Amino acid sequence: MGYSETTSFALEAKDVPAHKSGDKIYFYVQAYSEVGTGKDGIEKAAELNNGKHLGSDWSKVASVTFE
Repeated sequence: MGYSETTSFALEAKDVPAHKSGDKIYFYVQAYSEVGTGKDGIEKAAELNNGKHLGSDWSKVASVTFE
């Protein structure tokens, strides 16, 4: 789960799950009109996702295939 207060997001190398060539990683986006609370992006995203906040519909999936 990631979090951004801008219109862009970058997945840091340390957060990329273990993978091998041919594996895929899938990304879905949901937007909120509120700002999440927490000490980091994971806590902020979780608070919005699990709280009583109304977010947008989930986006269509975007995927990346590892080489």
